[in-house]
Amino acid sequence: MTVRTLSPAARSLADTYFFETLVRVHRAGEGVAFTGLKPAGRDLGPAIATADQTLGSGDPSALLRLLDEKMRTGLRDRYRQVTAAKSFLAGDVDAGREYVDAYVRYIHYVDGIYKAAASPAVGHYPEGARDTHQAP
Repeated sequence: MTVRTLSPAARSLADTYFFETLVRVHRAGEGVAFTGLKPAGRDLGPAIATADQTLGSGDPSALLRLLDEKMRTGLRDRYRQVTAAKSFLAGDVDAGREYVDAYVRYIHYVDGIYKAAASPAVGHYPEGARDTHQAP
């Protein structure tokens, strides 16, 4: 691209335009909106960093430990909350609501884990709601 040779500012502009176009086409292919380029070097959290490290090491054990620990802790916490809230007096409406709230959070957590583990990771759609409706 000739424009990149004009000046450092032109190079930066051309590079940004190129990457924006690349990501825009990629996101369109996923059926979701382009929301802009994300800053380089941002913290993506321990799961992605550990997943990348395990690819380099050839051993997924660290990632399995990380995911297992988070899942077990989350499951135990929600299980304890729902079982603690389960023993309420029949006329105690507030306690009944607390139980229902704890139960719903527990069930949604379990369902979310199962769905994440059981479904293929086809793409990433965090910024927009992908239209997954399938025609009959």
